[in-house]
Amino acid sequence: MTTSPNPFWNDKMKHLFYLYDVDGDGSITPKDFEILANKLSSLVGQEDEQRREDYANARKTLCQEIMRADANQDGKVTLEEWLDFHKHLADELHKPDTNPEILEQLSQRINTTFNMLDLNHDGYIARDEWVKTCQFFGVDQTTAEKSFQQLSKEDKLEEDRAKHLFFEYLKSDDPNHISNCCLCFL
Repeated sequence: MTTSPNPFWNDKMKHLFYLYDVDGDGSITPKDFEILANKLSSLVGQEDEQRREDYANARKTLCQEIMRADANQDGKVTLEEWLDFHKHLADELHKPDTNPEILEQLSQRINTTFNMLDLNHDGYIARDEWVKTCQFFGVDQTTAEKSFQQLSKEDKLEEDRAKHLFFEYLKSDDPNHISNCCLCFL
């Protein structure tokens, strides 16, 4: 994928962009992450103050990581900046000597994403956590359950496997790759 990205990968990244553009204004801003975090906090329970704080910190970290795509530093990420950023990231990930700084940044983003999906913080993404989060993003229950079955042969998706799949999701331009079942949570 060191040339131009294929249409599948491009569409996948566009879908991810629109997932984060919560207010639908055509750009990703810190405001989108505030809206998203407020909505997502209902999944973890409003009464758990520590979880709400953890979630707020995760949102802040994820926002910082995603705002790295803001090439012109105007406080918003446009679709063009988003695609350019992720194209560069995917190209870098295909190199045998990937820049360690890029790997560290991506690892932080993936860790944060995992922690946001692991609603009860037990080190796994359980089937019900996956389904709840998928439904939150508009995926029907049957599709969510089917995707979980493809990702995990058990009732839990182990942390290492989940993180590997998230990593591959950003990198892969193969429409048949198992990571595409991740349904754009990155």
